[in-house]
Amino acid sequence: MSSYIGFRRVGENEARVYQDGDHVGDVYRQDDILNRGEVFYVVHLSEDPRGPVRVHERHRVREVARHLLDTHPML
Repeated sequence: MSSYIGFRRVGENEARVYQDGDHVGDVYRQDDILNRGEVFYVVHLSEDPRGPVRVHERHRVREVARHLLDTHPML
């Protein structure tokens, strides 16, 4: 189920996730209160009963979003 995944920044710590031009979720950057100076990313797809997923490495956000979209039970 390979299709185009894009991201559009909408705030300092927030981006929208798009699949083939359709808004399908959001990504949020949050400070890690347990590790001073570190951040993590939360990938949350629309209507995904599995809920949001935490990603610690920025370079893995696209990979995780792709996997979540490919295995989304409602898309």
